Amino acid sequence: MMDTLTDTGRPPDHDTAPAPASVVAASAAVDILQHQPELPGRARRRAGALAATVRASGPGTSGPAGAVVPVVLGPPGTARAAAATCAEPGVRARRRRPPSVPEGRPCLRLTARANLSSDDLAVIRHALTAVAEVKVRA
Repeated sequence: MMDTLTDTGRPPDHDTAPAPASVVAASAAVDILQHQPELPGRARRRAGALAATVRASGPGTSGPAGAVVPVVLGPPGTARAAAATCAEPGVRARRRRPPSVPEGRPCLRLTARANLSSDDLAVIRHALTAVAEVKVRA
């Protein structure tokens, strides 16, 4: 009886349907991709350019498999300072640290998009150069 209740019983407020806003967003995304099928390829090319910018600025990275480009930093405390340094010129970089990344490999995550411009890459390059300078002084 306990197995049956555990497997089939749900509290009255439990709902497995997706949120309406998520359904509308997914539908809009499908519509955009039907009318602009080149967008995923453009986003991947911009991710490659973003990874090249990261490498040229000093921090390590790997070739992106998608739109997310990791920026490998080094010591654990570096990720917080690097994210703050990137935020100053307007670059939003999410930081990742253990346990979501291997111990000793904290990183920032930058996400490319299809409309990432050369000007955007210049701002990112400036921010990552500042991150590299902060690491040298630390």
